[in-house]
Amino acid sequence: KYELVNNIDELQNPLIKETLKYFNINKPIELFSFSDIPSRTGLGGSSSYCTAISYAIKNLKKEPINSKDLISSVIKIEREILNESGGIQDQIWPFTKGFSSIEINTEGIYNIKPLPITEEFENKLQNSMVLIYTEEQRNNDVIAKSHKDDINNKLQILETAKKAYGLFLQEDLKGIGELVYEGWLSKERISPYISNGKIKTIIDDVMNMGAYGAKLLGSGGCGFVCVVCNPLVKEKITERYKESILDFKIDKTGVTTIY
Repeated sequence: KYELVNNIDELQNPLIKETLKYFNINKPIELFSFSDIPSRTGLGGSSSYCTAISYAIKNLKKEPINSKDLISSVIKIEREILNESGGIQDQIWPFTKGFSSIEINTEGIYNIKPLPITEEFENKLQNSMVLIYTEEQRNNDVIAKSHKDDINNKLQILETAKKAYGLFLQEDLKGIGELVYEGWLSKERISPYISNGKIKTIIDDVMNMGAYGAKLLGSGGCGFVCVVCNPLVKEKITERYKESILDFKIDKTGVTTIY
């Protein structure tokens, strides 16, 4: 979509509009953006996009970039100004490099801890993961808002995450995959909007094919199913879902200037 306006308030894209307003852009600016994936598919794309624009503006203004300050800005734009539902993990991830865990307390104070795993295990994980697109997009945040009332299953997911941290330290791929599936079963119980017939069919299918675990990414309802499996099972899954596989690589850089 192409927009040419004389005033920021005339912009139709709310994320771009509010980000430019937040950083007080008062001179003519030309902004181009490209994406390999559709929006609203549970991969944290909107937060990465907001982070990239914010990062670029700071560079454009020749202002120093402090990651914590910029994370706070992106959280404010998305969660307060745009009033979008959800946690704050998506705004933090673009500043991490490689595999990390994020601890967030009830006040929103967070701590990023790089996972001390070997490069060999990173490569093993890369070769053991598959993303399958369900061919659907989420058009609103009804699903995210429906998560608010279920504390018990959220606490179960927290315990699963703590167990998973230990398994990453042990570099136990099978155990990690099994916890991915265990976490999905807890997440699925949070709201009737999270899963549907197509998602269930894909997850049941890959589990029957021998996957260690699978779950839908994002708040639910659509997007990508992440599968953890051994390379032989990955070949079978990739062949069956070849039209819906997203080829990806684990990022070790985070948000950066490329030109």
